[in-house]
Amino acid sequence: MRIGALEARPSALEVVWPGGRESLQPRVMAVLIVLGDAAGEVVARDDLIASCWKGRVVSDDSINLVIAKLRKLSSRTGGLFEIETIRGVGYRLSTASAEAGPAAPMAPTPAPAAPARASAVVSRRPLLIAGAAGLAGAAGLGAWIVLGRSAASAPLTLAVLPFDDLSPGAHESYLASGLAREVRNSLSRSAGLRVIADTSSIVAPGAAPAETARGLGADLALTGSVNESEGQARISLELIDPRTGVELWSQTQTGRSADLFGLLDQVSGAALQTISGRIGAERIDGPPPLRRSDPVALRMVMQARDRLEASRTLRMRGHEDEGEDAAERARVLADAALRIDPGDTGALLVLATITRNGWTPALAQLPLSQAKRAAASVELIRRALRSDPNDPAALTALGDYFRRFEWRWREAENLFRRAVASSPSLPDARWSYSHLLGTEGRVEEGLAHAEELFRLDPQNLWRRVTLPRLQFVAGRREAALRRYDIELAADPGNAFLVREIYLMHLAEEDAGRLRRLLAKLRGELWASKPMPPAIAQLVPRIEAGVQALGGAREALAKIVDADVAAFDAASASTRDGRASVDLLFIYAMEYAWSGRDDDAIRLLSRALAAGSLYWPASLPYGRNEFPRPMRDDPRYAALWRSDARLAELIETRRRAAASGGLLAHALGLSRSF
Repeated sequence: MRIGALEARPSALEVVWPGGRESLQPRVMAVLIVLGDAAGEVVARDDLIASCWKGRVVSDDSINLVIAKLRKLSSRTGGLFEIETIRGVGYRLSTASAEAGPAAPMAPTPAPAAPARASAVVSRRPLLIAGAAGLAGAAGLGAWIVLGRSAASAPLTLAVLPFDDLSPGAHESYLASGLAREVRNSLSRSAGLRVIADTSSIVAPGAAPAETARGLGADLALTGSVNESEGQARISLELIDPRTGVELWSQTQTGRSADLFGLLDQVSGAALQTISGRIGAERIDGPPPLRRSDPVALRMVMQARDRLEASRTLRMRGHEDEGEDAAERARVLADAALRIDPGDTGALLVLATITRNGWTPALAQLPLSQAKRAAASVELIRRALRSDPNDPAALTALGDYFRRFEWRWREAENLFRRAVASSPSLPDARWSYSHLLGTEGRVEEGLAHAEELFRLDPQNLWRRVTLPRLQFVAGRREAALRRYDIELAADPGNAFLVREIYLMHLAEEDAGRLRRLLAKLRGELWASKPMPPAIAQLVPRIEAGVQALGGAREALAKIVDADVAAFDAASASTRDGRASVDLLFIYAMEYAWSGRDDDAIRLLSRALAAGSLYWPASLPYGRNEFPRPMRDDPRYAALWRSDARLAELIETRRRAAASGGLLAHALGLSRSF
């Protein structure tokens, strides 16, 4: 975080300025962050207490002592910032410079004299801001990192109201109250969620649930019912907004009475899934406790993850059979871990990934759509969350499901922010969050996560390629091309990578770069040895792409025709490491640049219906949107208005373009959305 010429590093509890650096106590750092983030606005004392002392009663001396330490720090930096007391209100931080450029150099230089004051300017790239409350308790736990610009707010408050007993004769009233209590106890383990005690959640006779919840000061109300008769049971849950009385979510599970608590697990897991997406990282005031794993099961899970990564890499190189074998080994290990510890979240998430992608031989044979595979995988994610509702990997997996298959943008972001907050070094969280931000057009924020991901996991190819993709989307073309060249030189047999580079150059209509790619494949990379089949199959496609950009479009269209026919005849969930539905988006792009607008719109419609938004640069307001003739077709604009979630996404991208965050705005491209 930049505060004028001062750089604050909350996770390291240090500040750096031209000519020096200094460590700060957690509370002092917390107050500095809150004041600096206010960007020159006054921060009330009460707000400061709520942010940095978690709302506890503190003396004026405690606050004055921290402010005094910050003023001494200001003096030691040569007056790079100043804290002004606004009598009877609070404090305001101002800086010596309104410039917030790159990080200040570390070489010792004389401290500058303090020039005229200006309001603090804080960089708008995503900040890894240490949550004030967590910083205050950093000893022994490390700094509690919270992504976001605001300080911790109160937990989300939930009222679980008594369930209705709809059984014939209502003779099992203990069952309804007992089930409500089980749901209440299950949800109360989730960090950032305050669940009102059951003794306080009694509904007055004749009172509506929303009215009761409002009286309890709840943000959400969960109501339910149970009906048990003749060996069958049905459990229903409803989530209500107390302010409006509107039902936000509902679910019913029916089964045998003997499986009553299994049914309860399913509906409570679904409720937890929905509520978790509403808990932002700012609502959590410290690192939540995590479930301890059995050591033997943990070792198996580590091996399973290794095999899973091997499966992904093999598929990217076109080795589907070997990839299936590696995934099958991962499944066997995960199953073995669950036999030891049925609630092991790591094992459940390994199985969720395999199930979603259909990676084992048995799963690959099932004629299931991508959506059905994803629905099966989310049941495993729910089980993981029921076992540990605070597990960052489980939160990430749920967020990625929301992002990829349900387009629940805000809920996905809440989950990613919580995951990064509790585990800043979790690569999956950075990967998923960067893709969400890139899709939304918030490319600088996404790029920051991609850069951090590259530092965290420099050996994993499928994560590494996130960096050049986000660099390209952000308009840093030359940096992206250099990175792609490095990756291709390191792994010339990677069909996923070659196809991505081809697609990028096709979309930007750069025939020269496509010719260079062909020359590199035929000469520099594979001149002295046989070209792998997966790469050899891509060469005619790249050649046809060059011809299409030159006006001879028939060859590329013919290749895509054959691919679409093969796609429709098969049921594979992934190909070359991509979700198969993403190929629909790619085929739409290739049809568009082949001049086949009708086919392009048809395939794009199928891709969107299947949930694919594969190439952010070609989405509306992107730097390489679909060609002008296709954009001028009224059906194209109608596609992006066909779903409220898509319309929300396009509006987010429009705002990003209007603020200069997307290149299309700078180019002045017109829109009809």
